[in-house]
Amino acid sequence: MADMFDLYSAFLHNYKNAIDTVKKCSGTNPQFKKIVSTIVVNLQTEQSLTLEDLLHKPVARVQINALVFNDLLRETPPNHPDHQPLRQAQKIIQMFLNQFNVVNQRLPSESNRNLRRMVRNSFIVELVDGHRKLRHLFLFNDVIACAKYKALGRDRIDYELKWFIPLKDISIYEEADPAAELKESSPANISQVKRNLRSVRDQLALEAASNSGGGTVRSGDKYRRKLADLESQLVLATPNLVLRLGNKANNKTMTFFLSSDFERTQWIDSITSLKQKCNLPGANTINALEVTAFIVAMQKGMKTEMGSYLMRNTNDESLLVGDLHMGVQGLQGLEQPTDLYICIEVDSYGHYFRKATTKMICRSQTPLWNESFMLELEGSQNVRILLYEAKERPLLRAKHILKLSLSWLTETTQTRSIKLSETLELGCSFRFVPGELCRATTKPGALFGAKMSQVLKREKRDIPFIISACIREVERRGMLEVGCYRVSGSASDLSKLKKAFESDAYEAEQLLREVDIHSVTGILKTFLRELPEALFTDQLYPRFFETFSAFSNNNEAIRTSELLKVFEELPQANKASISLILDHLIRVHEKEADNKMSLHNLAMVFGPTLLRPGQTQVKQKDPLAASTVDVMAQAGILYCFLQARIKKD
Repeated sequence: MADMFDLYSAFLHNYKNAIDTVKKCSGTNPQFKKIVSTIVVNLQTEQSLTLEDLLHKPVARVQINALVFNDLLRETPPNHPDHQPLRQAQKIIQMFLNQFNVVNQRLPSESNRNLRRMVRNSFIVELVDGHRKLRHLFLFNDVIACAKYKALGRDRIDYELKWFIPLKDISIYEEADPAAELKESSPANISQVKRNLRSVRDQLALEAASNSGGGTVRSGDKYRRKLADLESQLVLATPNLVLRLGNKANNKTMTFFLSSDFERTQWIDSITSLKQKCNLPGANTINALEVTAFIVAMQKGMKTEMGSYLMRNTNDESLLVGDLHMGVQGLQGLEQPTDLYICIEVDSYGHYFRKATTKMICRSQTPLWNESFMLELEGSQNVRILLYEAKERPLLRAKHILKLSLSWLTETTQTRSIKLSETLELGCSFRFVPGELCRATTKPGALFGAKMSQVLKREKRDIPFIISACIREVERRGMLEVGCYRVSGSASDLSKLKKAFESDAYEAEQLLREVDIHSVTGILKTFLRELPEALFTDQLYPRFFETFSAFSNNNEAIRTSELLKVFEELPQANKASISLILDHLIRVHEKEADNKMSLHNLAMVFGPTLLRPGQTQVKQKDPLAASTVDVMAQAGILYCFLQARIKKD
């Protein structure tokens, strides 16, 4: 057959003209139409095909041969005399397929839709007998096929065909279809899986630190395997957007889960568009062998969206965990005023999830958003930016996938110009805060009312976990909340958080994500208030108070300078926690237009919490008179430190 490749190629390129001729003649000559619609190909079984069906058969012929050669090579030992000739024949066929697939990668159009082409393909989660299964979905211009995914390392991917539906038999069900009730057996506890995942990740980090000077990595390999297993559970469990496809031929319904509404829309639009435009001959005679052969033949040449999780091995540390602070500024390059908004999606172990949406800018040729978002990264490698024009049905104007990497992401804000299309450029800023250990030890113990030194010793940290965790959560979703540090939280939530922080840091971290943001700020203030000794210490409190009182507001620069000298005498652990809190309060203040938290408000809330006299000092004063003076001084001292940090920055 290798000698006939040129002729075979000519047949393929002439296929469209042949089909057009058959249709044209059938439309003008009823007798011709009757003859070509029932051509008997087997006298014994009286099996008949249309002329279009017969013309289509050679199209899939070489793909079937490629499949046969793949099977022969897999079963033939390398030292067998036939192995090398088989490999050479496979190479010749593959070269031809690659040349043919270059043409086939284009989307179907009115002029070339009669050749089978790959339109979309991606890994997806299918619900099978109540259980989620990892699948790969292929959409050709005449058939949709679902295969079992087999990952055999980075360089080898195998597929086992599970089912296929000819395009003419596909129906798409709406989510609201009452007959499509989900029946999922034993759904995974995502919160528990994520909790276990963070625990294993912490253990890996500790293992890496302990082995930094050399040592065994056997236990590290064990944790990496466990990590990969937990990640695979999340790949199956996290998607929750339903896509249902029906097979009109047998009335069966296939149910899939996706994570992104953008991808769900893309699949629906692609199928709908093909059904309207495409009528590939041979659809009545598609068989499993033919579909499998075509998938195998196109496998090397196709560009697939496999997802970051599926394309890595257990030793790959490229997936990011932490918080990405992303700013969206202005868009340049529009030709005319338009109503636009932007959606931001982040991948998590291969699935994309929508994390943020900007406001809509109306009738502008140079839209300026100036919005900031905190995007949680969990096994992430990419940010997908989608630019939509506001219409009755939103119109995607442009998109861009930004590769995330520690080679350029830092804790310092960086600006980038993102090229969304040939003419459109979007200004953005990025700052990445890596995820931290929940605790170096999971040993439970008293937290509220315990001394700072005891907490740090038990947790083996520079800053108590509760402080950093609460600040991180507020910056994730509470920066725009009105009165975020003034409004009290729920008493029941505070009770749950207290118990969780003293018993299980992973449970506490998960609970922080679920409760009202005022409960998050409330538990932070409670911890700081219940410290036996305030962070500014009993010993240095009188000096802070005296230094502040010794200077009037007209000498604010000298007052601040002297206060900073006293600050330097604090224990290093106290200074670290105070600095983290002050930097956070300044970031809260930057959103004052939304959260109404001015520097004065923040100083009034945190001043009495971070600075207060010791018990012996309180007994020496008139409590009522002293408390009023102290509160004003405490707020004033903290205000000085906040102002000093703003000026320094």
